[in-house]
Amino acid sequence: MTAGEEILDNRPKRKFVCGAVEGFYGRPWTTEQRKILFEWLKKMKMNTYMYAPKDDCKHRAFWRDLYSVEEAENLTSLIEAAKENGVEFVYALSPGLDITFSSAKDVQFLKRKLEQVTSFGCTAFALLFDDIEPGLSETDRSVFQSFGSAQVAVTNEVYQHLGQPQFYFCPTEYCSSRAVPNLLSSDYLNTLGAKLLKDIDILWTGQKVISKKLTIQHLQEVSSVIKRPPVIWDNIHANDYDPRRMFLGPFDGRSPEIIPYLRGLLTNPNCEFEANYMALHTLGQWSTSNNDGLKKDIIADGEHLSPVASDIRLETENDFGANEDLPSRIDKRYQARLALNIALNDWMQEINTNRQPPRVVAPLTITGPPIPIPPVPAPPMDNSATAVCGENMAASFTGNQPVVSQGNLVNSTIPSDSESELSEDPEPMEYVPTTVSTLDGCKDTSPVVPAEDAMQVETEMPSVVIDKDCCMTNPENFTREDLGVLVDFFYTPFDHGMTSTQLLQDLHFLKVNAGVVVQGQAKTNLAEATAWMEAAEKFLAVVQKVDRMIRLLQMIPNTAVVHEFFSYLWDLQGLIQLCACYVQWLKLGQIKESALPRLSEPSPNSPTWCSKGYKELFHSGDQEPWVFRGGVQGEIQRLLPSDGAHDLFLMRPPEVLLKKMYSYRPYQLSDEASTYNICLRTCDDGMDGTEVFPDYPNLIADRIIGAIVSLSPEYCFVVCDDQGVCGYALASLNAVELRQKSEVSWIPAMYQKYPKPSKEELTPSEEVIMSFHTPQRCTPLSVTQRYPSVIRLDFIPARVEDYSVPKRLLACAVMALKTSGSTGIHVEMNVGDKCMIDHYQRMGFFPIVDIPGAPDDVVYLGRAI
Repeated sequence: MTAGEEILDNRPKRKFVCGAVEGFYGRPWTTEQRKILFEWLKKMKMNTYMYAPKDDCKHRAFWRDLYSVEEAENLTSLIEAAKENGVEFVYALSPGLDITFSSAKDVQFLKRKLEQVTSFGCTAFALLFDDIEPGLSETDRSVFQSFGSAQVAVTNEVYQHLGQPQFYFCPTEYCSSRAVPNLLSSDYLNTLGAKLLKDIDILWTGQKVISKKLTIQHLQEVSSVIKRPPVIWDNIHANDYDPRRMFLGPFDGRSPEIIPYLRGLLTNPNCEFEANYMALHTLGQWSTSNNDGLKKDIIADGEHLSPVASDIRLETENDFGANEDLPSRIDKRYQARLALNIALNDWMQEINTNRQPPRVVAPLTITGPPIPIPPVPAPPMDNSATAVCGENMAASFTGNQPVVSQGNLVNSTIPSDSESELSEDPEPMEYVPTTVSTLDGCKDTSPVVPAEDAMQVETEMPSVVIDKDCCMTNPENFTREDLGVLVDFFYTPFDHGMTSTQLLQDLHFLKVNAGVVVQGQAKTNLAEATAWMEAAEKFLAVVQKVDRMIRLLQMIPNTAVVHEFFSYLWDLQGLIQLCACYVQWLKLGQIKESALPRLSEPSPNSPTWCSKGYKELFHSGDQEPWVFRGGVQGEIQRLLPSDGAHDLFLMRPPEVLLKKMYSYRPYQLSDEASTYNICLRTCDDGMDGTEVFPDYPNLIADRIIGAIVSLSPEYCFVVCDDQGVCGYALASLNAVELRQKSEVSWIPAMYQKYPKPSKEELTPSEEVIMSFHTPQRCTPLSVTQRYPSVIRLDFIPARVEDYSVPKRLLACAVMALKTSGSTGIHVEMNVGDKCMIDHYQRMGFFPIVDIPGAPDDVVYLGRAI
């Protein structure tokens, strides 16, 4: 019998603790949401909730402060609501940031704070020492031998002072990867095991901060060190480290066989409350799947197999798509996919429940816009792991990239000397809100939420303004199939759903094999071209399915779900529309043959979903999931030709929940009238020029965009709303060639269309006409050498509610130009077009200065791509 089994057998019989810990970084849940959570936990047969929101300042930053009368009433009502639902309310305190362990005053502050919460009716407590510097102050070093002994002494004293209630302790080394030097040899963890009173439960996250699997062998090792079975603080559904991901997939990677080796398991789930129904529901199914607590492994035909077999089952379960495909010898007590299907049925009831978004508080905790996607580490060579040091959120906005090197995995986020310019990476249990840059150079801060806010003294300020027309009740339209599509794109940290995975593989196939439909080659490779076209149609059908799901989700009765999912779905919808536009452009077969090799050559610096070894590394769990930034959206972006243009893909979501959706596609000949009309309505520094050119409505478009759409339509794109075309990005791959073609064909045609005025005083229309009859100005060579492509982008402001549309439209053109080998784009503007110049600068263009011989009335702006 192992040491872990001896501990297991000698412990008193106690209930298995299972439920949720509100332990993430970000805006805490509201009182209303917590009460709904208690009802869910009761329904799902779970028994515990731990209050530990990192951004409640009286939980962490100002832990010494007592609660006010209003806060006390609020907390008391929560404790009572938990009891009414049979849920034990655990109040957690995090004093580790600045406590002096040897200070009698600080210890008294701890006792006083927890005594106050006891008076509210709370009977269970926790002290958390996670995410702090592992060292003692000079004062404490004179009293305590080690950091661990200081924590133990204070915890034991407080525990005994409170009368030895249900009590939890979170260590600073809370997973194997943070144990120094390792789990079995850690002086800190061995001190806890030897000296922490035996009835105090110790929280543990597994082998990593976010552990893909929990195995019996690992739990036995942990128990042998800490001298008791652990309570798992499970971060498998935590998403506070990646603002582009939420996790709607099932509780997975933990066989029911581990239940006898635990004191309990608490999930630390998504920041977005409504995103946690699936995580909790499937956890509830798991927790009741081994009620007898026997050490069963795989049971089949009455056989008892070895403990190792349960770990094998965990590794193979995700390889099977449908439940009927599972081998008959797999334990039938809990299957993640079956649990998912059961949970989906119940979640549909929640989706069709009329629930309004909660009122929230000001100031808000700002989590910042989506993090730019850093290069993902290349798959390790010779079975060695990849060391990655990530950037923090603020640094990532300025374009800093993580440093990738070969060697053993470094789980600590403290940068090495060579990486000193990079800050620590935000993790589920390790992130301090920071100041981030927002649009237009403005600054937003990320304050710690005041306790009166975290305890939800509600105000009238909603976090997102909801368009009153965007959430019409129409529950019949949003189906369980749509809900399945939603879950599929936001699955789990180490797995994407089948539909989203297929989408990624199809996108890769279409990109690298686009040469078979290039004009002139399709006839010689007819079978391959036909297969490519069929794959393209299949891909576009999936995009339509996702688009439909997002559109119908806006109509569900549960507007709280709409509210909390908006930023994720807005990001996803924009990206898949860019994918659809890119695939439609590839279908045209207009790629330059010289560019075809670049499509199929893997990038050594930017591995993608389809790079050799990438998927295996992603699925393995050997890396923490924040290494693979952005989820499905991040994988899509890495597959697209987006290097150098990340700002066109990653933007802060609108603060108004929008109903209107947009689609992007290549320009068609039938779009000429629409694009000409848009040009006229925006030609006066972004304003309507209809009255300026009353006699010649097509004149200004002939001057500004006519040559591009006539001579270079293959790099032109439009954006459409429900009324039709509302904007365009018209580009030419080679500005010099466009000018040469224009002088040969377009300008002579304009001579004929617009005769030269003969009078001296010219109207605005006649001045434009005259420009056709004078020598054409050449773009300076210094501009075209650095920025060889030219572009013009306009849209009707009244029809474009979403400020991301111009950037996404520009991204369509940039992807096509990059695919064909362009390295930069420029635009020519009149010096008086201040608004348009500012508009282009907001999209990443900058004025090109010191141009020899440049005219005074023209401004050239460029950007590298």
